[in-house]
Amino acid sequence: MIKVIYEVKDDKYKSLDVSGHALSDEYGKDLICASVSSIMFGFMNALDALNENIDIKQLTNEIKVVNKSDSGIVQNYFELVMIQLKTIEESYGDFIKLERK
Repeated sequence: MIKVIYEVKDDKYKSLDVSGHALSDEYGKDLICASVSSIMFGFMNALDALNENIDIKQLTNEIKVVNKSDSGIVQNYFELVMIQLKTIEESYGDFIKLERK
């Protein structure tokens, strides 16, 4: 299962941690994992291009993003990613769970 833990403080996204595997199909055919990976890699690339105060760590089977910026653009990016991940959870909740910290 993919586990998504996010933190919101004072109505602002502070962190996002995505870990695990969906295990909805065999390796290389798991469309849920592929979808979440695509969303997260696009998110990390977009944040990296902004040169804001954001810590991004890509570990084995885990991505951690910690937001230390006050940028409205960064908040918009977080909101977009959360909408995408929540949409996947609505359709495939057996394979991905979101939890607010």
